[in-house]
Amino acid sequence: MSVAASRYAKALLDVLYPSRADSGLDQLKKFLSVLTTEQSARQVLENPTLSAQNRKELLGKIGDALALDTPIRNFLGLLIDRNRLGFLEEIAATYERLLDEKLGVVKARVTTAFELDPNQREQVSARLHALTGKIVRMETSVDPSLIGGLVAQVGSTIYDGSIRQQLQTFKNSLTQD
Repeated sequence: MSVAASRYAKALLDVLYPSRADSGLDQLKKFLSVLTTEQSARQVLENPTLSAQNRKELLGKIGDALALDTPIRNFLGLLIDRNRLGFLEEIAATYERLLDEKLGVVKARVTTAFELDPNQREQVSARLHALTGKIVRMETSVDPSLIGGLVAQVGSTIYDGSIRQQLQTFKNSLTQD
């Protein structure tokens, strides 16, 4: 994480927190989505040889189409003025991490042998909440090699409740003297 991205993310969070912090993140993600899909717009907005005024006019049109709030428009305009729009992905990721810290949210990567239904997702989320004491935002994926159970990673902690791991543990206990 660059120092510049961190400073911009902190400043934006200070402006938007608490009332508009979540919507601000959503708007940044929408804007980033446009930059990803419309490479020509990205090239214009990030081109320092074009005047900031011309780039801000394009920003205004995109902002109107996305219904961006004034603080987000002003923030993006500031990034254009300072030729820092190239840092936006990093700024948004840092902003999201800082917002999660403020709200007491942790991210969990949960891998299961099969797709979880909504009830199972809720049960896993509740169990991880009990373990961490924090609100859990889960990302799920499927890995059939787990055979059954799940593996959850919260920060640097891994909770491995997979059948594959249990079989490996059982195998190791049988082969030890």
